[in-house]
Amino acid sequence: MSATLTLTTQDIGEMISSALLAEMDYSRKLELCQGQSLADGFIPGDGIFQNPEAILERIATQFGVDPAQLYGNSIARMAERVFKQTNGRPHSLTFFTSGSTGTPVPAKSDFADLEQEIHSLAKLFADRKQIVSFVPRHHIYGFLFSILLPKALDIPVEYWPPLPGAEQIKKMRSGDLIIAFPLLWNKLQKLDCRFPENVFGVTSTGPCPAQTITGLQAQGLARMTEVYGSSETGGVGYRHDPAQMYSLLDHWENTGDSTIVRTSMDGTRRSHKLQDNLQWQGKRFSPLKRTDKAVQVGGINVYPARVEKIFRELPKVKECSVRLMRPEEGERLKIFIVPASETENAALEKELRNLVIDKLSRFEMPGKYDFGPALPVSDMGKLCDW
Repeated sequence: MSATLTLTTQDIGEMISSALLAEMDYSRKLELCQGQSLADGFIPGDGIFQNPEAILERIATQFGVDPAQLYGNSIARMAERVFKQTNGRPHSLTFFTSGSTGTPVPAKSDFADLEQEIHSLAKLFADRKQIVSFVPRHHIYGFLFSILLPKALDIPVEYWPPLPGAEQIKKMRSGDLIIAFPLLWNKLQKLDCRFPENVFGVTSTGPCPAQTITGLQAQGLARMTEVYGSSETGGVGYRHDPAQMYSLLDHWENTGDSTIVRTSMDGTRRSHKLQDNLQWQGKRFSPLKRTDKAVQVGGINVYPARVEKIFRELPKVKECSVRLMRPEEGERLKIFIVPASETENAALEKELRNLVIDKLSRFEMPGKYDFGPALPVSDMGKLCDW
């Protein structure tokens, strides 16, 4: 394995393509997608995106280049310009994660740290022959495991659409490493199809239920590796058994709570506060309860997680998600509710408002109610804004 990893124009083009596809509706993707990528000659325009300039600005931010270099260019030309400015090794990459308002929040990572992480993770997969990735390449998880990891292992990678079907499992081959996320793994498990021999899986972006993993293994998946981390930290730890604790990656050390310290290749040490409280045993840990993040409503701190808990305890609520409104929506909380049974939305909203009026402060009371058969999720199965 080479110690130094360099992005090619093709890698950069795949990341740009992935970022653009994430902004398209399903029908457009079907129309324009070639495999799991857009054509090299594709030029983003107003006919496809409502605000192509904003999308290109985000792509430029990801690579740390001037957005003016991207406007009006094809994917291939944009990739060439990014490569020319970065020599395939940008000083840093910025990945975007959804904050409490649903607005993409930038999280910057030094390229050297990403490289350090993937060399640490590559030791876990030294015998793999090919990577099959179902995850977007412009997210940190997809970038690490479907752009950098193939380079570190010197093996090929294929990008497959995240559409669960028996034919997807039948196409897998012995020695494959499958990169997916909990929602997709759950759907593949429900297909109840046998996996070929010697196929490994990786899951991240959120907790994967133990019953999903054990079900996949009963169907022949040889090993599942769970990777714990975030957009802000990258990977922090891993485990191959959902009944066991996570092992810290080599470059991290614990401080005995939810703060961990990273030592980079140049010796720089930085501390990071995680979103979960952790239980520690030496260099092994288990996530406990996610630390609640406050948002401000009328200048007062409120906790969306507390509001969610109160609504979930109501018999007529099957599931719910609470967020702070975007600036253009207002300045209060909003809630998305999956009803426990079929009902008329306006009547249910009135009933729910009455049920929580004595349990929530006026700052905690949602100002907007939305209803649907399932919570809104992103292309990787994570809760998203609506």
